[in-house]
Amino acid sequence: MMSMDFKQLQENWNEDKEQRKSGTEKINLIYDKIRKNQKENFFFYYGTILTLITTCVVISLFFYYVAPVKHLLSRIGAGLMILGLIVRICIEMVSIGKAKRINKLDDMLKTVENTAKFHSYRKFIHEIIAPTIIALYTAGFFMITPEFSIYLPKWQVILMNISYVVIGIILFIVIRKGVQKEMKKLKEISNIKSDLYDK
Repeated sequence: MMSMDFKQLQENWNEDKEQRKSGTEKINLIYDKIRKNQKENFFFYYGTILTLITTCVVISLFFYYVAPVKHLLSRIGAGLMILGLIVRICIEMVSIGKAKRINKLDDMLKTVENTAKFHSYRKFIHEIIAPTIIALYTAGFFMITPEFSIYLPKWQVILMNISYVVIGIILFIVIRKGVQKEMKKLKEISNIKSDLYDK
């Protein structure tokens, strides 16, 4: 009787140990998925910053060396274009800082709350701030066009404007895909962390 109880106890112990091992493996897989998604989002942030800095430097050099604009309207336009890029670079840097702070938090409840807040913050950037910056950048571009039309043939100015629209549409599609991917990953991270906390 006693050996039967001991055997049953040993079996229960082994089953419990296997369940705990299985549970730990599942949690490790979940954390690996969170880390993978976060890493991919960081690549997106750094890639965006690099693209924006390159664009900002090229445009600044263009307006300084190649086509220094003289009219006030054109200078305001160039300023809007460059300032919009600088603001966007700063926003991406702040986003990286916020994302890194979330990863360092130990308190699970605080981490879940901050992940949800960060998701809302990025959503606000993509839905409100980014379109505003693009609108100001576009307005700036078309504010320069009248001065360009003084020095360039009409067909070149028209071609420049059409090229801007075409490139803008292509960039919009590419950036939108990247943004949707980022938001999907942020939502996944937020949901996983929330599920882990509820458990």
